[in-house]
Amino acid sequence: MTDLKEAVITDVSLDGNGVASEDGKKIFIPFTLTGERVSYRAIKKKKKFDEAHLIEIIEPSAERVEAKCPSFTVCGGCATQHITPAMQLAFKEKSVLDTLQRIGQVSAEEVIPALTDKVWGYRRRARLGVKYVMKKDAVLVGFREKNAPYIVQMSSCEVLDPKIAGLIQPFAELIYQLSIRDKIPQLECSIAENATSVVMRVLETPSEADVELLHAFQQQQEIRLLLQPAGLKSIYPLDSLPVEPLYFTLQPFNLRLQFTATDFIQIHAGINNKMVVQALDWLQVTATDRVLDLFCGLGNFSLPLAQLANKVLGIEGDAALIQRAKNNATLNKLNNVQFKKEDLFKVNESNSWLAQQWDLVLIDPPRSGAKEVIDQLHLIAPKKVLYVSCHPASLARDANVLVNTLGYRMTRVCVINMFPHTGHVETMALFEKLD
Repeated sequence: MTDLKEAVITDVSLDGNGVASEDGKKIFIPFTLTGERVSYRAIKKKKKFDEAHLIEIIEPSAERVEAKCPSFTVCGGCATQHITPAMQLAFKEKSVLDTLQRIGQVSAEEVIPALTDKVWGYRRRARLGVKYVMKKDAVLVGFREKNAPYIVQMSSCEVLDPKIAGLIQPFAELIYQLSIRDKIPQLECSIAENATSVVMRVLETPSEADVELLHAFQQQQEIRLLLQPAGLKSIYPLDSLPVEPLYFTLQPFNLRLQFTATDFIQIHAGINNKMVVQALDWLQVTATDRVLDLFCGLGNFSLPLAQLANKVLGIEGDAALIQRAKNNATLNKLNNVQFKKEDLFKVNESNSWLAQQWDLVLIDPPRSGAKEVIDQLHLIAPKKVLYVSCHPASLARDANVLVNTLGYRMTRVCVINMFPHTGHVETMALFEKLD
């Protein structure tokens, strides 16, 4: 066809799209790599760029590998399986450093090698879509397609922990047998060290026959099945018998953290352990330090910090997580850590913790960053700030204030490979007060 064109890829975005250009206009071509010559067809033409469909790799890159998952080009779960893990990290590191410079006008004094762990079978949490497709007379369970609301027809997944991946096909077969198979939109899976739990969203009450099938499935698969008819508070276990709370262990701290089936925990257990170890190493916590842990969640950083520090205060906006953090402190017999519920997106001089002395501050915010906290940090003036980010642009914005307004040095930065084969980037940055 006449609209078939060739191009050389000059760059790759975090989401796995190669970047080429024609007459000064950028063209985004998926599943390509820098240096590759490809043929493509434009499918969406916009004012500043075009989106294209890859037709053929004419000259492949040496960094190209065969994707492990047969659904890779369709499924929205992964973006970069066609790139070697080492090159994925190089792209992420370059993106972080470029973003810090471009948005934040900052650069790190030292770039530490990325934190890495296993790159397959690593996800211990996942939210899977469910759909009964009448035309196929089949139930689909899996992630959604790239740029589409449809659920991928898949029987397994290479990035999910095998305990979850192995449930995809059995759940599809189970749900097909239920009378409410068209009333189940979602499964939320979570792996603890002592159990695998699955929260099944149900838009209609299961029949007695459905409940029998669910009980048999729960026993056969050795999972904990919970049903969710409405909001989070409506969740109830299929069995009412008391069970040991879900937990994971933080190594090498010998700390046990309990959580519920829908609580936020870090996706990658191995990386989480290494991340906490590195955070404490970078902060160099001493027995006289008072430490503030903002967006503390269940106490993932707070409890290890409390093993070394004089005092730790964890602050979080979710009341349920704060209660869990308090319970975890008691469980681990730590009496020098306190937890407080406060909205960290509405911080001002009236917040009592801003009037206290804190030597070290750890910030682990959501994608939107910690602007409201950073804007008030001059009231504390800690000697070190350790920032764990899941979005390079918000990190760069906050780093700009820390370095160019508050007078900190960005002494270290490091990419954390929490989400291999995806465009998500976790980063750790250390800021130290100028003498």
